[in-house]
Amino acid sequence: MARSLRIEYEGAFYHITQRGVEKKDIFKTGADKEKFLGYLERTHDRYQSICHTYSLMDNHYHLIVETPKANISKIMHYLNTSYAVYYNTKHRRVGPLYQGRYKAILVEEDEYLHHLSRYIHLNPVRAKMVEDPVEYKWSSYKHYIGQAKNPKWLKLGFILSNFDNDKAKAQREYKKFVIEGIGREGKKIEAELYKGIILGGTEFIKEIKERFVDGKEDNAIPVLREMQREGELQKREIEKIVRQKVKGEKEVRKITIYLLRKYTQKRLKEIARYYENMSYSGVSALYKRVEERRKIDKRFDNEVAWIERMSNVKP
Repeated sequence: MARSLRIEYEGAFYHITQRGVEKKDIFKTGADKEKFLGYLERTHDRYQSICHTYSLMDNHYHLIVETPKANISKIMHYLNTSYAVYYNTKHRRVGPLYQGRYKAILVEEDEYLHHLSRYIHLNPVRAKMVEDPVEYKWSSYKHYIGQAKNPKWLKLGFILSNFDNDKAKAQREYKKFVIEGIGREGKKIEAELYKGIILGGTEFIKEIKERFVDGKEDNAIPVLREMQREGELQKREIEKIVRQKVKGEKEVRKITIYLLRKYTQKRLKEIARYYENMSYSGVSALYKRVEERRKIDKRFDNEVAWIERMSNVKP
C-alpha cells in the first residue's frame, strides 16, 4: 500500500480522521468514547498537542489538532495504539481496529479552521443522528457555545476569536455560524482541498511545497509525485489537444474540465472560473460523470486515453 505524505513542523494544524476497519464501529459504548477522550488528554500532557475540535462518531472520529512541536506521527501512534489495545481487550477481539493509517490534512489556520470546525460539529447532523448539533454528546460543539465546561486540553479561543473578542458574543456568533451551515457546510472545504492533503490558499500551498516537497524523492508517495509535477498542463494546451480528437464544444469543454481536474494542481474553484455559470460542485460532478462514462463506453474511453497520451500524462 502506498504511504501517505506526512508533513510535520512546529505550529502545524491538522484535520485528523480515522475510520474503523471495514467501516465497523470503533466505539460501542459511551464508556469507549470517554476512554478515547482520556487518551486524547494524555497526548496533550505527553506531547503538548492541542485539540481544537473533536467529534466521535460510532465508526470514525474527527479531530483538529495543533502541534506546537513537530510530532503529529508520535501523537497519533500513541493515541491510536493506546485506544486499540484498550478496545480489543475490553471487547475481547483480535486484529486491526482501524482502516489503514489515519488521514491527516494540513490546514491553513487563519481562513479555514472555523469552517472546518463547523464541518466537524455538523457531522452528527449529516448522519441524521440529531437535528441540532448541541444534542450530540460526543463532540466539542457544546463547549464552543458555552453549554459545557471545556477541559484544559481543548482550546476554544483560537477559533472563537474569528467571531468576536468578547467570549459570550463569540459563542453566540459561532452558534449562528454553525446552524446556518446545515446542508452546505462542506462546500468551502471541498472547493479548497488540494490533492487531499492540504486545506489552504495558494500562498500557503506554495510555502508548504517549497519547504517540504521540492527536491524530495520518494516514489512510494503518489501525492508527492503529483505535487512535484513540473510544467503543468494549462487549459489552452489541453483544449488544443482535445480538439484534435473530439468534435462539439460541449464535448471539448467536458473533457477539458475532466483533464484539468485529474492532471493539474488547480482546485475546483480555479477550474470553475474558466467557465461562465460553472460552480466548483459542478466541476466535481462532471468529473465523476466522465469517470463513470469511461467505464461503460469503450469508444469514449479510447478517445480520452489518446488525449492523455498526447498530453504526456500517465493515467
